[in-house]
Amino acid sequence: MVRRLSRFFHYLDRYFITDRSLANLNEVGLNSFRDLVYRETKVDARVVVIGLINKGCEGEKIDRNLLKSVINIFVEIGMGQMDAYEEDFEAHMLTNTGKYYSRKASSWVSEDPNMNYMLKAEECLRRERARVSHYLHSSGEQKLV
Repeated sequence: MVRRLSRFFHYLDRYFITDRSLANLNEVGLNSFRDLVYRETKVDARVVVIGLINKGCEGEKIDRNLLKSVINIFVEIGMGQMDAYEEDFEAHMLTNTGKYYSRKASSWVSEDPNMNYMLKAEECLRRERARVSHYLHSSGEQKLV
């Protein structure tokens, strides 16, 4: 919405706002969204996104495009910085993923011989790399793996 409004009011943004040394419309729009919407909904959005990621890990079909769009909000809200993404989403997602695979590894060790365990671990690494390419931000791949 901010991008569309910035294009619509491009003349104002380019001349009127520049002449008066005011913040550009894109910056004002993102700050308003961050203050009025993002701060109120980020926890709920994170819980839902992590829940969808967990469903995907269990083999359920999820809407990757929707997931990518929501995760991109965490990236874009930082306006060029990755702090919001890393603090508000990635840290929680990594903790959740670590707990998930800890539970999985415990059940694999008790159920399967060592060779099957290693094959399952390699498959999980492959799936995590694919998950990054499908909907997570590429900066977190190393941390996730």
